[in-house]
Amino acid sequence: FLDEIGDISPMMQVRLLRAIQEREVQRVGSNQTISVDVRLIAATHRDLAAEVNAGRFRQDLYYRLNVVAIEVPSLRQRREDIPLLAPHFLQRFAERN
Repeated sequence: FLDEIGDISPMMQVRLLRAIQEREVQRVGSNQTISVDVRLIAATHRDLAAEVNAGRFRQDLYYRLNVVAIEVPSLRQRREDIPLLAPHFLQRFAERN
């Protein structure tokens, strides 16, 4: 899971794209590549299409990541879900304390 993918640096975008395309990664300080077969889930609060248009996010990486987009509206936009979620979080809080 990659959280806040819209905030990664241009250099990291290049590295991530290379890893996705070549299906290989290289550990820091190593000359050996490691083959990987991964599925990525990434999240961001940014509008990545707008970031691509503004030149702040790589278009090729955007298309690699945007295979299946799931948009989850904020909780303030779906207040009817609060009564369903409250018991779960109350139980979790009670177990910790």
